[in-house]
This record gives sequence, structure tokens and C-alpha cells, in this order.
Amino acid sequence: MKKARIELQGISKSYYSETAVTQALRKVNLIFYDSEFVAITGESGSGKSTLLNIIGGMDTFDEGEMFVDGSPTFQYDDEDWEEYRRTKIGYVFQDYSLIGHYTALDNVMSALLVMGVEETKAQETAMKYLTQVGLDGYETHRASELSSGQKQRLSIARALAKDTGIIVADEPTGNLDSETGQQIIRLLSELAVDHLVIMVTHNYDQAEAYVTRKIRVHDGQIISDVGVNENAENDREQAPVDVVEKRSDGQIQRDRKWENRLARLFAMRNRKTQKGRAVMFTSFLLVIAVASFLFVGELFQHRDDYYTRNYSQSAFQREDMRRLVVKRSDGAELTQEDKDALKKIRYVESVDLWDVADDINFYLEEGQDYKYVYSDPSRRRRFKEDSESKSSDGDSSTATKTLTFLNENRYMKSAEAISEKDLVAGRLPVSQNEIVLYSNDTSVLDTEKLCYFMAKNIWDANQYYSMNVKIVGILKETSTQVYFSTALCRSLASALDSDEFRLMYKYDKSYGDYRIKRKMIPIISEDLNGVEARVSAALEEGPEAGEVPYTTQPRNDKGDLIGEKTEDVLFVFPQAQGHASTSDFIEVSKDFFEQYYQKQSTQASVYIANYAKTDVVLRKLKRMGYEGISSYRISVIDYNQEKVSQRLTIIGISAFGLFILLLAEVLILRSLMKIRIKDYFVLKFIGMKMNIIRKISYFEMGSYTIFAVVLTMAAMWVLRLAGVPVICEMMWYFNFAAYLSYFAYNGLLIFLTVLFFNRLLKGRLNA
Repeated sequence: MKKARIELQGISKSYYSETAVTQALRKVNLIFYDSEFVAITGESGSGKSTLLNIIGGMDTFDEGEMFVDGSPTFQYDDEDWEEYRRTKIGYVFQDYSLIGHYTALDNVMSALLVMGVEETKAQETAMKYLTQVGLDGYETHRASELSSGQKQRLSIARALAKDTGIIVADEPTGNLDSETGQQIIRLLSELAVDHLVIMVTHNYDQAEAYVTRKIRVHDGQIISDVGVNENAENDREQAPVDVVEKRSDGQIQRDRKWENRLARLFAMRNRKTQKGRAVMFTSFLLVIAVASFLFVGELFQHRDDYYTRNYSQSAFQREDMRRLVVKRSDGAELTQEDKDALKKIRYVESVDLWDVADDINFYLEEGQDYKYVYSDPSRRRRFKEDSESKSSDGDSSTATKTLTFLNENRYMKSAEAISEKDLVAGRLPVSQNEIVLYSNDTSVLDTEKLCYFMAKNIWDANQYYSMNVKIVGILKETSTQVYFSTALCRSLASALDSDEFRLMYKYDKSYGDYRIKRKMIPIISEDLNGVEARVSAALEEGPEAGEVPYTTQPRNDKGDLIGEKTEDVLFVFPQAQGHASTSDFIEVSKDFFEQYYQKQSTQASVYIANYAKTDVVLRKLKRMGYEGISSYRISVIDYNQEKVSQRLTIIGISAFGLFILLLAEVLILRSLMKIRIKDYFVLKFIGMKMNIIRKISYFEMGSYTIFAVVLTMAAMWVLRLAGVPVICEMMWYFNFAAYLSYFAYNGLLIFLTVLFFNRLLKGRLNA
């Protein structure tokens, strides 16, 4: 006995437009049974295709009821209809509705994968049905490469593969020649042995010899329903009503995982079979990724407004954004262990334990850092030195040599900041007058140069000191920085980090005290011993050399005498040539210096790789028990309006650029994705859930975005390694928050793009 598969009771369907209502079906009553080959005929516009679409679950009805295997469908929601199309219906269309860029095997496998068949099993089953319809050997051909007859056979193979029991065919021979059409009709009749086959056709004569039932539709109504060529039993029974079970939470979770897996599989297949489109999408997204990277980088680079302010040298003479000034929280002296600990901090490049010396200018190259100007004695500037010279007539005369400093942007660093591995030749400084510098000529080793020193924020503005320095090491890396001995840095920095030292002379008995108590800056001289000292010949109002002794009174920072008042006598010698200085310097022996001045530093300069990492390093220092400040931040004062305007302009352009990129991607990419709508129609008709169809776009476009983002980041790192200045500086500001913002922005772009596309897709598929 034949089983009723589909029953229509009073089905009506109308289509609405702005000006009219068209009734496509009117009170249709039909019952379809297993093993029938039904031909639905009628002129164009009669409603036959609408009837087929309702039976196939591709369209809804307005009135009446449709029973499937005895179960009513009035309560069906979108998911139920998706399940109906997936498990009950196989489709054969006039236009074949194949996915052209898929192979024949992929098209058939798609139907099986939608049914939940495992991929390997789906491939085996698809091959069996391709063989059944005569397409063995064509499995690797793209559907777009097949002939019309082969495409229709492929469409039938896909419908068969679903093994649904019901096959609906809409004009399956409409685009075929008569001979090929006859072959397709014969194939469908063979399938009707164990399937219900319902076919809409304009050419009934071609199918007349094969169909078992003919239904004629006119103006939305059934005007005839007759059996033909019936060889099967006429007894028919109503199928029992199926009970629809509610899905458990566990089943829902398993379904979601399966849906995600299936969506990823189809997304991967789209990338594989449409390489040209994949390249187009990826290229477009790559442009978006690069532009957004630059805009996000600019925003993070210009978050900090410190650089828009003017720098004041009142606190720190050296203007270096990378410099941090560090002390121990307990105020103790800094040791080698502290230096080693500081150097291990990420982003720290070097540590100079003698921080104060880093604000002392040095002038090493005559003509570049300083020069001498010979002029009239009445026009002397910072110091005067008598020298013998010959006039044009051969007479001797006194000439004036005036020292002028040219380059005030070179500052000392102690050799504590480097190690032997930083040298390509020579060694680190040991003696006070030894230095290390960069040169491409190693012959400069062991040569001497005259070097001047000035520290406007440590000494008085016009105070300077000079000495002959010896080059003992050559740096590997090109640099204008010169590294001086620790001993020299310690001496020159003593004015700030040690007790006060005064030289008292011009004792007045009537006054009972020294009328002149000059504050002196001590410099260690290795050729002096015990209580010997040497002062500048330019010392005003001083005694003649060796004539009257000076008395020293070391005092602490409060002005109190250190220990008992003594009358230690220092033997005075004028400074030798090559050690010219202003009169506030006194050269002392090492023993004397060690007795009255501290041996270690309590403050270090820590130089980081880039200013962008200032806060990161400062937080780390605090956790390690140190106190640190940025010498740059505490030295900037009022805003520079030009820099402020420039910063705001860059921020505005970057923010507007990100907004424009969002609009461009959503509008342009959404338009490009419309090319895929036909493919999604096919997937819907073979039973794929709309939820999976939506996810395919997310997975596919998401993979293109991820590739574009990763490629952009790789390219930026390559440019950074190549030393491109703009990229190098920007990359320093790409911290965790910046990368997160970058990823989130590109993720948001693709999410919104696919979201709007899916809304468009839903409207098209449901139209």
C-alpha cells in the first residue's frame, strides 16, 4: 500500500505589491504518495511553480494546511522549515542551481555534508551517485565546465545523495535538447520506483510515457488530477503522525559545534575553489589593515602630550626623552649589583651610575665643538691667555685668544654605561683622563685631545674646565657619544653629590676672619700627592705661587665644619698649560678627594630603548624597590601652541580616517559579497540552515581579515628591522592596548560588513 507523503488541504497563496494583490493558489487540495512520478502542468502564471515551491518548503502559504508524513506544518518556524528542506526534499532545477566554482564531487558532497554525513563518507557516497547518473570520470571537473545535460545529471545526483524520499523538479528539461531531456525524464522515472518525484513541466509530451500522474493547474486552481501509466497498487493509506521531540541542551550544544564545523568547511572550500576572489578580498582587506595600523599607531603615538611642551634645562641640561633618573627607595648608594639588576629590566639599554655627569657638556673637537678667536685684548670673552706671537714686522706682541663654544648638545657619559663587548678595539678607561669614542680609524688609539667641560646647571654659567684626554677604546657602533672615566665623572659631579669645599684666603687680623671664602670645584689630579693642590693661574686676587698658603675648611651641605677645625696647608702651584679653566676649580690629590667626597653615587641615569616604554619601566622600577622619574617629563613646562595644533590635527585625521575605512569596507565589501548570493540560494535549497549560511561568511571573511592583519604586522616588523624611521618610532607605541585596539577595530569592521551582508542575504533568500 502506498504511503501518503504530502497532503495539501485548502492551500491558498497571494503575492502583494504596492498597487495590486495576485492570488497564486486558491483552496488547493492534493495528496501525494510514495513511488509516484507526478507531472504538474499549466500555462505560465498558472501557479504551478508556486505550488512546487510550497511543497518544497521554499515558500510559505497564507491559508490551509500542509501535512508531511501525516504531521501538520502550521507550527513550523524557520528552523523547522530548514530541517524539512534538509531531510525531506531533494531539488532539481531548470537552471541546475549548482555552485559553479565547486567540482562535480563538491556539489554532491555539499548536500551530504548538509545532512550531517562525515566528510570521508560523504565523498564515497557522492562518487556512487555520480556513477549512477553517468558522471563517473567528471568528479574533478568544475560544475561550470560541464555541458547542460551533465549539469542536470549533476543536479539529480545531488538530489539523490540526500536520500530524502521526495524529489521536486522545476522544469528539469527546460534548457536541454530533446534527446538529453528524454534521458533526464527517463532517469527521474527510474528514481520514482522508491521516491516521490514531483515535476513541473511545460513539455508534458516529453514526459507522458513515464509519469504516473498528471495534475493541471489553471489560475491558481487544480482543474484536473488524473493517474496515467499506473502499474502500482491504488490502495493508499495515511501515514502516522510523527512526534516532534524537543532538543535537549546537550543536543543544542552538539548542533552548534556541528554548525560551526560545517560553516568552516564551506568557508575553506570557497577559498580553495575561488582563489581569484580570495585574492581580491584579501588585497582589499590588506589595504584596510595597513591603513588602520597606521591610524591606530598615530593615535597611540600622540596620546601623550608631553612632547607638545617646551623643554627647560633648569633641572636637567641633557634633553633626552629616553633618560630616567633612578635612586634606591632607601636612599642607599648604588652598587654594581644595582646596576646589573637595572640592566636586566626589559627595554633598558644602558645604566650610568654617575647620573650628574650626564648633564655636563664636553667639547672635544676644535672647529666643531669649540674654536679660538684671536682679537683685540679689550674684546676678550671667557678667558685670556698671554701668548707670544710675531707681528708682520717681526716684533713680538701680546695677542688675545678667546674661547668660543659652538656645539652645546654633547654630554658626558661614564664608562659605567658600556662594557668590553661594545668595543671593536682598545679597552675601557682606567685612568682619569682616558676616554672611549667611535672612529673608523683605529690609528687614533693612544692619541690625545684637548677637551673642555661646562655644566650650566651644576656650576656657574661661565665656569669651564679643560684637560688633555687620551683615546684608549673604539666603539663598535657609530655614535657621537664619548665615554669618560668613572673617576673624572665622579670629580666633575662632586659639586652636587658631596659636601661643600671652600678655599679661604685674604685673612684680615682686624676683621678676625677670611675676607675671601671661595667655593671650589675639586678635580682629582693623579700627579698630586698628600695635601698638594693646584689652582688656576686665572684665580683673581690670589697670592703668588708658593707665596701664601691657603687654608681648607671642608664643610657639609649645612655649612658645618667636618671634624675639628684644622690648619691643613695646601701647597699652591699654578695650573700647567693644557689645564686651563676658570678660577673656581682646584686640582687635588686622590687621597684628599677620597677623604672628603663620597666614593659611590646615589643616583643613576637609566636609558631606555624608547620614550614610549617610560611608564612600563617606571612601574617595574617601583616594584623592584627603586624610585624613578623621567628627566624629560619633569623638565617640560608650558605648551607649544604649534606642537599642540599639530598633535590635534594628527589625532583628528587618524580618527576620521578610521571612520572612513569603516564606511568603505562595509559599503564596498558588502557590494563585492553580493556575487555570492546565488551560491547561498543553492545551499538554502539543498537544506542548509540559515544560521550556517550566515556563519560561512563570518568564517570566510574572518580568515581573509586575519591573514591581512597578520601579513600587515609582519610587514611592519620587517620595515622596523629595515630601519624605516616612521615605522620604527610608531612600533614602539604598539603595546598590548594598541594591538588589542587594532585587532578589535579590524574585527569590528568585518563583523559589521558580514552583519549587513547577512541582513541583505536574508531578505533576498526569503523574497
